[in-house]
Amino acid sequence: MNAELNRSLLKWNMPLFWFTFLIPAAIIGLGINFIVNPVGASAGFGIPMTDPSAFPFMWIKGIRDIFAGVAVLVLLFRGDRRTIAIIYSISMFIAIGDGFVILRQLGFAPPIFIHWGTATYMAIIAILLHRGNKA
Repeated sequence: MNAELNRSLLKWNMPLFWFTFLIPAAIIGLGINFIVNPVGASAGFGIPMTDPSAFPFMWIKGIRDIFAGVAVLVLLFRGDRRTIAIIYSISMFIAIGDGFVILRQLGFAPPIFIHWGTATYMAIIAILLHRGNKA
């Protein structure tokens, strides 16, 4: 029973913890960037916005990114491997969807590989997290 409990916990001294930490921490950073630098952040996302009337939408995106990153980090710091595996599995669809937006707007432009690369990274981490839940 103890071995099963230990296997279901994700602790800060495990490499998988830090690999999992990377995405929500980066999302928080990106969210902050969307608030303080909407022109640069939107260009990095793949859909440049230079019209100041679009900035409120960039700020909204930034706020949502910050919230999403913090929500995942809270779950991660709780150490519940199963919960973080599920949320990671679901969250990767955001990056996939973002990639489809880029595909629709720009075709196979370089930003699509950032979004779909992120989704691929998240899928790998999710698989590793799910594997650790099996007793």
